[in-house]
Amino acid sequence: MAFLSFAAYSAFCYWVVFLDGAITLEGWKSFFLFGWFAASLTAQELKFYLGISWIASLVFLLISTFGGA
Repeated sequence: MAFLSFAAYSAFCYWVVFLDGAITLEGWKSFFLFGWFAASLTAQELKFYLGISWIASLVFLLISTFGGA
């Protein structure tokens, strides 16, 4: 189940980071998905935030899959 949710999150992140998702979500619309701080972020900042989040979730998935400490 973790792989399925990560795949769905990866598809969303791909749309935001590499396609035009950040431009679509820029402004007040990002408030509902990312929280109160995201309403003031630009498209580039949204891409950076979601890229870091994507990498962190990948690391968490790998650690939980292969049994980290």
